[in-house]
Amino acid sequence: MRTYATVYFVFCSFLFLFSLSFLFRSILPFIAPTINEFDILVVSPESLAFYMSPHRLTTLRVYKVPDDILISILAYLDPPSLWRACKAFRRIYVLVMEYQFLRYKFELAAAGMKDGPASRTRSPINFRLQLLLAYRKDWLKLSWSHESKMTIQTPSLINVSGGFIHFIRDHGMYSTLELAELPSCTKSLTPAQTRHMKFHTSAIESASVDQSQLLIVTGHVFAHNGQICVQLNFRDLWKFTKHPRAPDAAYEVAAQAATSVYRMTISICGSKLSVSIQFSGGKVKHLIMNWHTFDAQWFDDRDILFLDESYLLGINKRSRVPFLTLYSISKMTSVTILREFELPEPWAHSHISFCPNASTKSDFSTSSGTIFYAAPETRIIVLSAKSTDRNSPLNLLFVKESYFRFPSRKDPFEIPWKNWGRYCLVKEIPGNPLTIRGPHVVGTKVLYIDASVRASSSGRSGHAKLYMIDFSSFTEAGDSTRGWTSIGPRAGLVPFETSRSIPSSTVGSLAIEEMRVTEDNIVLFLEERQGYRLANILSIGIPQSVRY
Repeated sequence: MRTYATVYFVFCSFLFLFSLSFLFRSILPFIAPTINEFDILVVSPESLAFYMSPHRLTTLRVYKVPDDILISILAYLDPPSLWRACKAFRRIYVLVMEYQFLRYKFELAAAGMKDGPASRTRSPINFRLQLLLAYRKDWLKLSWSHESKMTIQTPSLINVSGGFIHFIRDHGMYSTLELAELPSCTKSLTPAQTRHMKFHTSAIESASVDQSQLLIVTGHVFAHNGQICVQLNFRDLWKFTKHPRAPDAAYEVAAQAATSVYRMTISICGSKLSVSIQFSGGKVKHLIMNWHTFDAQWFDDRDILFLDESYLLGINKRSRVPFLTLYSISKMTSVTILREFELPEPWAHSHISFCPNASTKSDFSTSSGTIFYAAPETRIIVLSAKSTDRNSPLNLLFVKESYFRFPSRKDPFEIPWKNWGRYCLVKEIPGNPLTIRGPHVVGTKVLYIDASVRASSSGRSGHAKLYMIDFSSFTEAGDSTRGWTSIGPRAGLVPFETSRSIPSSTVGSLAIEEMRVTEDNIVLFLEERQGYRLANILSIGIPQSVRY
């Protein structure tokens, strides 16, 4: 306790002396023109009466703050504050670069990351720093350090969630669910350490994994008395038995529709869960539920996105004007609408959807083995607008997720685009929207592929191209490309854009049909050939000393 009191006293003393030094430096430049920002200024009583004494006798002594004291103070700063201090003061930057534990904090801020809960014994600071430097370098250059391939038998329903590729095969009366864990730099997980599991279950068409809660949710659609019904199962990730937090192993509900189902997707956000059902006629319904209590409601929004366990965004249209709806879903029994945000009027005839963000939504939803992870407070929201005209470009809207988390009481219920558009960026993606794979979002990064140039067995006239736009708060701004049609003056987003061609050695002669992105991997799903589909896993950030 005495040690903490001593450190606190030194810290407060430093702040006081720093303020005093700044004051005298501003009013007495002719007395102390060479005072440094981290020099302690000690002034005698005579100098305090400088302007009152007729003798003008001044005694001024300057003492430099020792490095060990300054380092002790810097150790208490969070990564963003340390980064700003380094940019402001050269001496701090030099000290930070000399000490690994401080440089690790600096690099966390530069990469838009946070330190994870993984044990320091298993992954010490020098190891974390090495991983982080390799991770950041590879993302900036869109350079993957390891490439692996997975062959998946078709027909299969394939998706990526919770750090796993999962694929479902229908066998009539039952289904098989296979989970293949992805390599991870942020968890120091090599391909040799990844797990591959296979489960036999009743018929299912969708699955979603949340590794932080050791949860896997499977969904099945069936017809009963002329109604479409949904069955959900809540299982332990490793044992595939009932999850201990769920009231029951299964939950069934009628979808209040009679048409056939085209697609079903499941998304998990803490205690909340969404089941989105797209019917063959184009209609979409969303079941939002608290899977801890099984309280649930149906939503008819065109698309939805969890901000967290308390807030939900939906896309709607009224009188030919598209808009976002902000819901409070803290209690599923009493859902309320907080705000409505108008979208650009030219998007009235476009298909608007959210691009889900694959990074962690909160500091409490990271798995125990995570070494570092994307800072939740820097997450961005991306909306895509595809026009019915194939010749029209794809439009993307970018806004900070934090803009919706704390709605101001002064704002009106309906906020026009001209008001909140000041906090957004809008970009046109050139080319045919049908050849764009993505976009997919992870943290502050947005990735998509232009697959308009495809491979052929006779050779390639070009390559599919991978693009990335990064809005990390502390990334140095690069040369922005054209296409930014709206730049909100209060957006607070500075884009760093980069791209690279995908080499023929990665995709061979196969076209890229889909892509997925995690914090550590870019997964390419190639076109089907001879009853099989190839999944290419491009892993980011494995340093040379631990590459495999």
